[in-house]
Amino acid sequence: MTSSLRIAYYDHFGDSAKMLLWKSRLTPYLGDFEMVSLLSDAAIEADIALVWSPPHGRLAELKALKLIVSLGQGVDHLMSDPTLRDDVPIVRLVDENMSHALSQWVILNLLDHLRDGPFYRQRREERQFVQKEQMDTTGLSVGVYGMGAIGLVIAQRLSAIGFDVHGWSRTARSYQQQITAYHGEEGFRAMIQKCRAHVCILPLTPQTTNLFNKDVFAAMPEGAYFINGGRGKQIVETDLLEAVQSGHLSGAALDVFAVEPLAPDHPFWEEDKITIWPHVAAQTNPHTAALQVSQAIEACLVGKEPAHQVNRERGY
Repeated sequence: MTSSLRIAYYDHFGDSAKMLLWKSRLTPYLGDFEMVSLLSDAAIEADIALVWSPPHGRLAELKALKLIVSLGQGVDHLMSDPTLRDDVPIVRLVDENMSHALSQWVILNLLDHLRDGPFYRQRREERQFVQKEQMDTTGLSVGVYGMGAIGLVIAQRLSAIGFDVHGWSRTARSYQQQITAYHGEEGFRAMIQKCRAHVCILPLTPQTTNLFNKDVFAAMPEGAYFINGGRGKQIVETDLLEAVQSGHLSGAALDVFAVEPLAPDHPFWEEDKITIWPHVAAQTNPHTAALQVSQAIEACLVGKEPAHQVNRERGY
């Protein structure tokens, strides 16, 4: 790769150290290249944009742009920009490290709930050596919504530790593992009514926006538990809060929210049965993702279609 390659970087947090880390990890694969801030004047001539949630309109100003690489699995932060150019391909990260991390996060929250972690932490604060009757979770039914690269790993690992796992996808799929497959609107309704725990890993699209609403929560079995590692706008937050406070849902664990960071006065903070994580379930790791990013860049520069290219009609 020649030194004429220029990559514009933006990660929404203004972390220059992270930009330098990405450059150091990409250099062994791409050779000498220039990495600049997306907001700098030098970015106007950039060939590649490596970004997360860039300011709307900025990418459209990069006239030499050949490829946009999302610094994560999701691309809704890009697709929501009305000025986004149609002629520039978008690639999303599909990193095994992220699948591993998110599966751990899901299992952690589910087991913590089922084994009464919040109860025992509260007793610990009160210095009370009190036991609670253990819930029988043998074969407990868990639904995973979004059976892509990450969702499939989550489903497999939940199945491996004894849960009765059901997986929902937009279109029909089959799995060699002991995972019951559902798809389409009818399958969604059936899985909602059956499962005792629900894990959302869906991409954000017009079809999944506000997908989990009052009617859906009401259709879940009484005492069901909800985990969201997908996108915050897939939930009607007031409906979730009502379902938890009414006791119909036993609780929820959330890593994503409609507006981030979560405002200090948001009512979720006051509800003990809702566990709040600050969008850290599966953080992008430059050490493990650099190879995929470099391969996408190399493919694009020689006129080939990069792997994991986003289908704009589907939105992911």
